Amino acid sequence: MNWEIIGYIGAACTTFCFIPQIIMAMKTKELDDFSYAYLSVLGVGILMWLIYGLAIGNMVVISANAITLLFVFLLTGMKGWYHSQHKH
Repeated sequence: MNWEIIGYIGAACTTFCFIPQIIMAMKTKELDDFSYAYLSVLGVGILMWLIYGLAIGNMVVISANAITLLFVFLLTGMKGWYHSQHKH
């Protein structure tokens, strides 16, 4: 059995599970359910996984966490942007 395929499937599931949330946030312009503390801790954890993946040279860990980190940055930016727009 090719375990790397299992890793890529798992990575795809946990990485791309953010897409429905991003789409919903774009439609509703609401991210109040995501605290900055949650997004910050999640971002740091993902960054640590990315660094670990780079250290061991594992493309499954690197690719999944690089994409997920971008999604977390996107959600954090959207939260800030939409919050500032609601104040006006």
